[in-house]
Amino acid sequence: MKFIKAAIIATLAATSVPAFAAVRTVTLGVDNMTCVTCVPMVKKSLSQVRGVKRVAVSVEAKTATVAYDDKATNVAELVKATTNAGYPSRLKSAASEQRRPR
Repeated sequence: MKFIKAAIIATLAATSVPAFAAVRTVTLGVDNMTCVTCVPMVKKSLSQVRGVKRVAVSVEAKTATVAYDDKATNVAELVKATTNAGYPSRLKSAASEQRRPR
């Protein structure tokens, strides 16, 4: 009986600790963007990825800057989204990290 109580207490203690997610910001180099009509397509493809918070696209720089929850998605999923939309991309830079309780 003591073992069961100890197991329950340990389980409750482990699950009551808040998990931390980080909002990460990355800049992707995006190929095939040739005019301003490409911007909404790239933005939409990234915005539909679960965990994406903000997207800014520049046709002049051929980049997309994306803020996302690192517990919900990752850079590979962002690259996959733009590539599937016809705009292959690659990681150019990773920037800020902001931790928040989940």
